[in-house]
Amino acid sequence: MKTEPAPLFTPPGIIYSRYASRHIETDQCVAVHGLTYLLAGSLRVTEAGHRRVFEAGSLLFTRKNFLANFTKYPAATGPFRAITIVFDPATLLAARLRTAWAGKVAPASDPAVAALAPTPALLQFGESLQPYFEQPLPAPLAAQQQQQALMLLLQAHPGLQPVLFHFAPPGKIDLEPFMRQHFRFNVDLRQLAYLSGRSLASFKRDFHRLFRTSPSRWRYQQRLAEAYYLLQEEHQRPSEVYHEVGFESLAHFSHAFKQLFGLPPSRVYTPH
Repeated sequence: MKTEPAPLFTPPGIIYSRYASRHIETDQCVAVHGLTYLLAGSLRVTEAGHRRVFEAGSLLFTRKNFLANFTKYPAATGPFRAITIVFDPATLLAARLRTAWAGKVAPASDPAVAALAPTPALLQFGESLQPYFEQPLPAPLAAQQQQQALMLLLQAHPGLQPVLFHFAPPGKIDLEPFMRQHFRFNVDLRQLAYLSGRSLASFKRDFHRLFRTSPSRWRYQQRLAEAYYLLQEEHQRPSEVYHEVGFESLAHFSHAFKQLFGLPPSRVYTPH
């Protein structure tokens, strides 16, 4: 059985992922918190500046408001399989009222995806959801399971309360390091503006003041400059580089690269 490609996090509900071959979900702007049971295979998460791989058996907490690429690899013995419970604002607000928690809230910080220590209750809950790989989960039951998962998560990891119960939009941050960390992601300017704590108009104005060009042109040039470095200094092949720097096809990348540098990527690539 192989599911059709779909976003990793689509609130509200519970998402079952199964892939018989490598599946890449590029440029995800994750808008909700989530809890993932990685049942089989491995998951590579590429964020700004670093990449990590999580193996089967991992219990992962994913915070909202970040950019990442997710690559799912099947196991040697079968497909990639994972269950993700997403926590939409309504579910979180109801939980906050029930817990009568009066602590300080705080915006989420790195890492965006973190491995959690599992508890027997959390493990048992994950096992109870596995039969629904084979049949649809009714919506009312999915909502109940969301709430139960959240309560178990808060009980096992109370330190997540300040992050889970933070409902404000991202605050305004320094734009230059943010852009230098995220230029590889093919996301809409409105999403970049939101994540940087700005309106679209304010984002464009601040960007031009910093870089003296448009966001689209700057990102395009940065990706190609990064590609040149990876080809020549890191000895990566063009077929590896184009996706790394945010191009959707090798043909588009090769054309853009030759236009800027006057040479095809294959001429710049230097093998070990």
